[in-house]
Amino acid sequence: MDQRERDGILRDLASGDDELRRLAVERLVLLAPAEALPLLAARLGDESWRVRKAAVERLAALPDPAAACPLLVQALADGENPGRRNAALESLVRLGGAVLPGLLAASANRDPDVRKQVVDALAGIAEGGAAARLVELLADPDANVRGAAADALGAVARADTAPALARAVATDSERLVRLSALRALARLECAPPLAELEGALSDSALRPAALALLGFSDEPGADDVLLKGLGAGSRAASEAAIEGLLRQIGRRGAGDAEALAARVREAALSAPDVVERALAGLESGDLEARLRRVQFLGLVRGEAVVRPLLRAGRDEVLADVVLATLEGFGAEAEDVVATGWDELDADERVLACELLGRGHSAAGTRRLLEALVQSDAVVRATAARALGRRRSPEALDALVARFEAAAEADDESAELELLVDAIATIAAPAGGEAGALAPRAVRLVGARLGEASEAFRAAAAQLLGRLGVSAESETLALLMSDESAAVRRAAVEALAPGVADVLPEPLRLACADEAAAVRIAAAHAVAASRDPRALDDLERLAADEEPSVRAAALRALGAYGGGALEEPRRLALLERGAAEGGPVAMAALETLRELGDPRAAAFALPLLGADVPELARAAVACLGRVADPRELEALLPLLGHDSWTVRAEAIRVLGERGVQRAVPALLRRLEEERDEFVRETMLRALERLER
Repeated sequence: MDQRERDGILRDLASGDDELRRLAVERLVLLAPAEALPLLAARLGDESWRVRKAAVERLAALPDPAAACPLLVQALADGENPGRRNAALESLVRLGGAVLPGLLAASANRDPDVRKQVVDALAGIAEGGAAARLVELLADPDANVRGAAADALGAVARADTAPALARAVATDSERLVRLSALRALARLECAPPLAELEGALSDSALRPAALALLGFSDEPGADDVLLKGLGAGSRAASEAAIEGLLRQIGRRGAGDAEALAARVREAALSAPDVVERALAGLESGDLEARLRRVQFLGLVRGEAVVRPLLRAGRDEVLADVVLATLEGFGAEAEDVVATGWDELDADERVLACELLGRGHSAAGTRRLLEALVQSDAVVRATAARALGRRRSPEALDALVARFEAAAEADDESAELELLVDAIATIAAPAGGEAGALAPRAVRLVGARLGEASEAFRAAAAQLLGRLGVSAESETLALLMSDESAAVRRAAVEALAPGVADVLPEPLRLACADEAAAVRIAAAHAVAASRDPRALDDLERLAADEEPSVRAAALRALGAYGGGALEEPRRLALLERGAAEGGPVAMAALETLRELGDPRAAAFALPLLGADVPELARAAVACLGRVADPRELEALLPLLGHDSWTVRAEAIRVLGERGVQRAVPALLRRLEEERDEFVRETMLRALERLER
């Protein structure tokens, strides 16, 4: 770097403009590390959080992280500037194990605030090598340091530190330290003997943490303490007992788990206020607590908890857990939902449909069939999915009727898709008895085609494809010759999944359809075949009069699975498309990039100077995949391209492909570039190239 560039960086660092200072911090990586380091450390105290954040990022990218440790520890002692202190702490954590020796030395600092901050950094790094020193700090004269050390030991998570933490729980004079030690032991999943927890269990402030920790205890008496804790007067203690009991159940084999669950159920029923608190808390509090309440109520069971659980499930973050819990109730939950259906609001009915879809009762099927014709579209769609999940043959006629109504409405695409899935799941030939329903489903659909709307005919083609109808089907042949191009296109798309070694003749005929949209669909369908004649059809489509069809054919060539003999023909077609320009050339470049043939570089190079930025960018991306490093030097002039997208793509490719000769040009451009995204891309490329 010359003196002028260096002076520019230093000038901008002192600017009153936040953005200029931030950009100057980004450019500090261009200075020698010994000069950049103190400047970066100084910017950790900048008044702008964006400048501080940039300094943290650049410090994290230093080649010698350990050299930064003394300056960062010094910043931790800045009691006047919390922004600087927090940024230094974040930087130390980002630097990780490289600064561990420096932090261990700094943990003996005379200032307890610095010791506390150093311990917090050790907690963030969470390296096992800090464990011994952190155990020593459990005896620090300052309670805040001791508490931080206990928290840090929880983050380090080494089982051999559990005895020291247990001693802190039993003997430390400060409640804060004991609480931190209890939480650390919980993170270690290591519960001390019950005798050592007696003091914490008798302290109202520590009891919740001690009860939660007993979830990891292997002592038989732990169950009794937790069950007794369920009825504790404190809500926090009761919730902690629930947490501990759920954890104990999760740690046991099936028989022991069910035995404890029965004891929990008995204890809960004898303490109705516990159940009431859990029910009342289903829709409030943090997520973990709400999930525990759902699980607890799943143990309690009973008709009284079904509706509250269903109501809580309206929150999408709880929905899956609620449904799984209610599913465990079996027929009991189904009966409550089916009986009380009329009292449910729309959101609850959606969940009820999901639940009934997991069951088998006749009452559940009847409710789902009723829901299939309700006014609420989401309820209808969910009922359709539920009936499909049940694989209910008796629902086939109703589903096809609803499918027709949804298609005729022409505005229920999401519901229509779910109906197609449900009908196909019940009737598609997937083996077993369900396969026998496919012909019936085809007849039900075919019987409705005569006077049906265009929307229904197109949707019917999609459904027939899911039902595995062959190209020889009379119903599908009728749709292939439909007067509507949209219907014919849907019929072509329906044929595509069945294309394999031999192309169906109707599909080949569709390549010459009068509608461009049908020919485009045919191109994609033909490409899925391994039939040698497929390349002939794609070649004709690549010469189509419509540019959109030509582009579709070239994209389809990327998916065509022809053998080696067809490869020269495919490459020739793509070369011709790349020379055409416009959207056809875009399609050719995308396919060439996907194929990764090095010969494609010769087709992409001329397009770097295209007037359309999107085409130039596609050429850059293609070269990034197929060109050799020498050919990639052709991207250097694009660093000054008018379009930021082209500049960014060229920089990305140069960095990822390791074109070392790009470094001088990138450094020169860095001084001029003002687009923030491009600058970030350039800095990442320079970091990669200068390693």
